[in-house]
Amino acid sequence: MRQVTGRSSNNSTIKASIRLASGGRFFSAINLSNVADKGDIVVTVDTARVTLVTPQIAAALSAEDILAINGQALLSDEVAVLSDEVDGKIAVIAVYKGAYELLSEKFSERLHFSSPLLSTTHSEQKGLSIEVSENNYYIRLYNGGLQIAEALELTSADELLYYVANILEITQLPTPYIYISGANKECVKLLKKYYKVICE
Repeated sequence: MRQVTGRSSNNSTIKASIRLASGGRFFSAINLSNVADKGDIVVTVDTARVTLVTPQIAAALSAEDILAINGQALLSDEVAVLSDEVDGKIAVIAVYKGAYELLSEKFSERLHFSSPLLSTTHSEQKGLSIEVSENNYYIRLYNGGLQIAEALELTSADELLYYVANILEITQLPTPYIYISGANKECVKLLKKYYKVICE
């Protein structure tokens, strides 16, 4: 199984995304036939089936083994890929095999994968950063650097509150700010009952 590690992006990088929704897998809006013949292609995969590791771990273990150790063993229609390194972390991502094969055939070595979990927004702050997509929550805790990074598929505001409360109890971080983007009003309203929330 091929693992995509990629190279450094350049100014002609084209960004796209794959959304892995609970009802099926599909591409977001990108017309592959119109993509230029030059420049790197960065595909951001919106899925909770992702974890972050150090470059040392990525070099020592296969992407498939890393996901299995993390309790995310590949399904029969998935492959495991590696992102480029961002701020000392590499994302290991489960990608739908059909999408991977289509993109690999068309873009070959130009192809790179990424994850919203790699975002470094708020990395200089002390607090919790939550980025919400259609079905997934990308949660990063910063306290003098990245402490926790996890992608979750949550279905309710109560689930999010429960997870946030657990993180803050375990880490003992006193009343941090929570930076949240993309969340619905229900989630924001519930979190604001207990924490200092900054909506973006």
